[in-house]
Amino acid sequence: MIDPPTKQPGDPTRTVELNQTVDYAVQLLLEEAHLVGWQRIEFLTAIMEAASAQLSALEPEGG
Repeated sequence: MIDPPTKQPGDPTRTVELNQTVDYAVQLLLEEAHLVGWQRIEFLTAIMEAASAQLSALEPEGG
């Protein structure tokens, strides 16, 4: 579902590539969740909360 990056870190188009990848993945998840009965707003809110929790738990890479 998620393709590896084609650009090296620091390349300005890498961010665009990643944003497109994430947007596509979220769209797929959102539509699947909606089809089984979740409201889009509650599902997207849950994604934001989960992402925030993941960010809080992250340790700096390489360390």
